Amino acid sequence: MLYRAAVVLAGDGIPVADGAVRVEGERIAAVGPAAELPPLPGEEVRDLGPQVLSPGFINAHCHLDYSRMRGLLPGQRFVRWIESINALKRSFSDDDYLEAIAYGFTLLQQGGTTTVANIESFPELLPRLGPPPIRAWWFLELTDLRQRVPQDEYYFGMLSFFQERTDWLGGFGLSPHSPYTASLDLYHLAKRCSEEYGMPFTTHIAESLEEQEMFLYGQGPLYEMMHKLGRDTSDCGQGSPLSHLVENGLLTPRCLAVHLNYLQEYDWPLLVASGASVVHCPKSHAYFGYAPFELERMQGEGINLCLATDSLASNTSLDLRAEARAAIAAHPGLTDADAWRMITRNPARALGQAGRLGEISPGALADLVAFPFLPHGDPFASLLESAGRPGLLVVNGQALSVP
Repeated sequence: MLYRAAVVLAGDGIPVADGAVRVEGERIAAVGPAAELPPLPGEEVRDLGPQVLSPGFINAHCHLDYSRMRGLLPGQRFVRWIESINALKRSFSDDDYLEAIAYGFTLLQQGGTTTVANIESFPELLPRLGPPPIRAWWFLELTDLRQRVPQDEYYFGMLSFFQERTDWLGGFGLSPHSPYTASLDLYHLAKRCSEEYGMPFTTHIAESLEEQEMFLYGQGPLYEMMHKLGRDTSDCGQGSPLSHLVENGLLTPRCLAVHLNYLQEYDWPLLVASGASVVHCPKSHAYFGYAPFELERMQGEGINLCLATDSLASNTSLDLRAEARAAIAAHPGLTDADAWRMITRNPARALGQAGRLGEISPGALADLVAFPFLPHGDPFASLLESAGRPGLLVVNGQALSVP
């Protein structure tokens, strides 16, 4: 199959005017000017016309389980939100969650997402799911706030499940929820599995002021909530949530560290040295009214920074274009091209998929999206400012019919 478009964003985002992309099977075979890629004998050609053809977008942090919660949790302080979402979760059935996951996948496709890093809070639902319509990394959420988790049972059960589902695109990993809900044992499990099996892991870190207060000073509403739930709080009052993990050797280049909204000055060299990727969720960030995110400093420190949606329990959409626009509005120095990389190449690198996803290059997997090329002539702005469904969505070489 040969795709032609007004502009193709090749490699690291090199605009190729009147470009073409050849797809053979599930991979990209060639990319360049259409004049230099004439159709092969018998090759099907699809001319997209005035569109920008980009690698498919990659959502580096999402909770598809919560895709039916939009508007049900009005903005409120973090601890109160935790109490509200936990009560709401108990009111949903397994069928409700399965419907939510399917709905979430639909929303992702409508926004041009071809890969999602999904936190799965209810692994018992997985056997009832069919192959996902797009590429998905399923991160099993781990908490042991109320009881210790049988570590081997969790890991090997998940490993065997995915080994038997070779038609599921993507991968899997572990997600110790956060330093305040997951023990160091669970973090060590995630790190060990990541190292032994080459898979990523992810966790929420330093999301709220309440989390900072808990770890820095051993006090505050989150500290009180965790203490009442039986959490051992002897690790509180000794440093930041990030330093708590780093000092135990638990942040690595395979980690997707989500949020990092509140950092101490001493956290910065620890974060940089860890090599972890950072995932920022601009609209969820605004929902909670957090302090300005230090995006510019992240960029200056050379941190691999990704944008993501989080869930519809703290957002109004699962559209990465909206996240990019929100990030640019909050950080005027952020270019459209940089924001585009934060939803393509950067998350591909975070997932250990550099050279395979997030770029249109020979040998990369053929995950593509196209949106109209706007009159102002900037292909990156055209993508991020577009509205509506994509003109083309390709996953693993197969064009999808977007719902």
